[in-house]
Amino acid sequence: MSGLLKHNGNKIDKNVNVRTKSISRKDAGFVDTQKDIIPTFDVSIRVDNHARNSLLALAKTTGEKRTVSEMLSIMIENYSSNLSERTRDVYNEYLSALEEKDKLSFKLKNH
Repeated sequence: MSGLLKHNGNKIDKNVNVRTKSISRKDAGFVDTQKDIIPTFDVSIRVDNHARNSLLALAKTTGEKRTVSEMLSIMIENYSSNLSERTRDVYNEYLSALEEKDKLSFKLKNH
């Protein structure tokens, strides 16, 4: 093994030509690919028993047997698509702010 370090008296050619491929910072893993991902986690909202029962009934009577969460998402999409353009813009701004808050909170809790 010590012979490897001594090279047994042989001269070593130190003039080596190395070619490298240029890679981006993203390819090297230096870019935060999770930056734009909005985390999804369970939360609770308070509704009375009648609203809960209505949501459960709607979710279960559709042909797809949806969850309450899916049913709420569908209802929100339908309702928000009928908003006036000005109200929809305000809604989207407020929603973006809340989603950004969730993203930051999630990042702080998990890093």
